[in-house]
Amino acid sequence: MSRFKPSRTHLFVLVSILFIVVMQRVGFAVLGGRPNGTLFLDALTLLANCLAIGSSVTASRRGHEVSRTFWLLFGSALTFQLIGNVGWAYIHYFHVVISETALFPSLFYRFSAGPMAIALFLSEEIHTPRLESFLDRCMVVGLVGLTTYQVQMAELNAHDPKIWQLITIGTLVNVVLVLVAATRFLLEAPGCLRGLFARQTIYLTIYLSVSSITSFADAYLPKIEASVDLIWIVTYLSAAALAVTWRPPLAQERPPKPQISRRTSLLCFNLTLAVMVLGSAALGLRLVNPTRVIGLAAVSVVLFSFAVRSALMQDTQEKYLEALQESRAQLEHQALYDELTGLPNRRLLADRLSQVLAIAEREGHLVALLCLDLDGFKPVNDRMGHWIGDLLLNQVANRMLSRVRKSDTLARMGGDEFTWLVVHPSGKEQAARLAEEMLQTLSEPFEIEGHTILITASIGIGLFPEGAIDAVALIQQADSAMYSVKRDGKNGVRYYTPELSVL
Repeated sequence: MSRFKPSRTHLFVLVSILFIVVMQRVGFAVLGGRPNGTLFLDALTLLANCLAIGSSVTASRRGHEVSRTFWLLFGSALTFQLIGNVGWAYIHYFHVVISETALFPSLFYRFSAGPMAIALFLSEEIHTPRLESFLDRCMVVGLVGLTTYQVQMAELNAHDPKIWQLITIGTLVNVVLVLVAATRFLLEAPGCLRGLFARQTIYLTIYLSVSSITSFADAYLPKIEASVDLIWIVTYLSAAALAVTWRPPLAQERPPKPQISRRTSLLCFNLTLAVMVLGSAALGLRLVNPTRVIGLAAVSVVLFSFAVRSALMQDTQEKYLEALQESRAQLEHQALYDELTGLPNRRLLADRLSQVLAIAEREGHLVALLCLDLDGFKPVNDRMGHWIGDLLLNQVANRMLSRVRKSDTLARMGGDEFTWLVVHPSGKEQAARLAEEMLQTLSEPFEIEGHTILITASIGIGLFPEGAIDAVALIQQADSAMYSVKRDGKNGVRYYTPELSVL
């Protein structure tokens, strides 16, 4: 991360923080709990809150993409708190009397947990589809909204004998946010988000401490609760300091290495969703009387979003699986078939040949292997170019396929050499007849890009089990017979004989 260098803005904010802290303590000591003192303290709180929001907006303007989104969410949380502060200042200024069960304005303090929770889902990876992001946020807001609503009910019943149970619920919400933020910081790869989660963890820890202390004082220490409540301003001042001192990191030469695997990350994400659903259901069941409608609505939002999100995740996994299968099929095809002609290659021929010979040995029938090499193909390549040569090989392959039986295999071994595996010929004579018919087929002119090309072929035949006892010997015998034709003038067919082995 780049080295921090304080600017005039930084100094202004830091001096403002110090000034607000001093003025708050002096004002409370001089004015106390009188009306003028309350208004003065409310004004300082609003000033600190606005300073935190302004610092967050400034930080968002310095950032890009994910960091900008983070600071905007951070500022949104502070804005909810500002609405609550303005509401209380209005009530104090105009001496408005509110009922003990009123939700405004304190409920807006609880809404601030929503943007904070959403920020924990930010990632520097490829953006999630908008619909899935929207559903994720629905689950976060539904659960946090439901939980904080119950916490608000606890604060409105501060003198309930069981208030400690309700305070524990509020504290638990803040503890979960702190733990998740700390976990994101520890597991995040070095980069922009790691620093942001560190600052969020610090802020949430301060917020948790202040919330726990003030809740306990309000419930059990009424004599000093007014003085203790002053520490709420620390949350705004710390937020301002964290935002104003943030600087975007320098570009890294190498992409950061993730701390955990993608599979582990996905598992943690799914577990988080499951906890949200279970948590919302459990809290929804606890809500009674006037809160039941809100509880059921929040549970419905979370459950519906989770169901749709799960369906989308399953659909995405099925698409990935289908794409993986298609990719695997393409790789297998490339590994077993010739790229130019689409014929089986040497590897696939060897596999089929071993299977055919095993069956022939067991059932006692004949197998013929024909090695075919084009005569005069090199001059075509040299004179007309490799592009014309490739087109010629394609036409040769197609014309040869028209003479090959469905049970047989025609493979390209490389260059202008082909191999024809004839399964279960009726006899030795049939193999020769098939070879002669192939020569006649290839002797017809090829018309390619305005060129008329005439070629011939040399064919050698090996037989199993008459001449060879295994696949390697059969290929060698057919190959020797084919080269014998080449030496004797080309454009012919010849069976392998033992005499060819001594040539």
